[in-house]
Amino acid sequence: MATTSQVVTSSLPTAFEEFYKTGAAGVPGLIPQAFKLYGAGTPADYQANIKGPLEAAKLYTGAQRIQGLTPEQTQVGTELSKMVTPTQFASATSSLTGLPSITDKTTFDKYKAPYEGIIETQRRKAIEDAQKAQLLSRRQMGRMGQLGSSAEVLAATERERNLQNLLADIEGKGAADAWNAALNAMQAERGDLIKSGSALTTLGAAQQLADIDRLKTLGAYGDYERAVAQQQTDIDYANLLDRIQYPEQQLDKISSFIRGIPLSDRTQVTTAPPPSFASQLAGLGIAGLGAFMNK
Repeated sequence: MATTSQVVTSSLPTAFEEFYKTGAAGVPGLIPQAFKLYGAGTPADYQANIKGPLEAAKLYTGAQRIQGLTPEQTQVGTELSKMVTPTQFASATSSLTGLPSITDKTTFDKYKAPYEGIIETQRRKAIEDAQKAQLLSRRQMGRMGQLGSSAEVLAATERERNLQNLLADIEGKGAADAWNAALNAMQAERGDLIKSGSALTTLGAAQQLADIDRLKTLGAYGDYERAVAQQQTDIDYANLLDRIQYPEQQLDKISSFIRGIPLSDRTQVTTAPPPSFASQLAGLGIAGLGAFMNK
């Protein structure tokens, strides 16, 4: 019995072969262009078509596409790392540490010393006045012929008693006045030192805040500069990718334009003649021999 086989072959219409294969007007066909873009796929193609342009633009690695710190931002970091406690704080602490202590006798006596000198002056003046009064009284007693009399003795005794009372008053009142004056002077000095320390602390804090505000402004400007530079880098990277992908996009557009063109089908039918009687007989003979050998 004869055997029939059918082979269907699809091919481009001759009119469209130039679009896919040979090209036209000096433009290669789609297939050569596709092989040029993707067919080889060698490291050299990757280096030439993608890596090379990105490296040339210094945009190949992710780190290259991230903008570094601006000089202003670097300056902010440097100054912040060197920032120390304002010197005014130490001066304020030193002034408060040196406050005069009321409970320290040596310190308090130093403040009393000037006023104790006044007491000594008043004592000396009282004694001088008493001596002058005594001399005047003796002269009067001498003129009256009463020197050495009981009246003179009584007058001298009264003068001495009055002198001692006066000296006691001077000592007591003077000591109290000296103590109060010394205390007031010490407290006034403590108040001045505290005010000075507070003023230094306020000045130091204000200076530190001013420095921080200046660095904030400088850092904000650095952030702005960096953001603008980063935006430019991102745009450059996107534009470069567009240029790299442009041939592929164009190829896809052309391929879409001519996609769907019907192919020409060619059918080939082949009929094989039946086997000859001799070949059939030979086949039967070989089959019979095999059956006999298996018995």
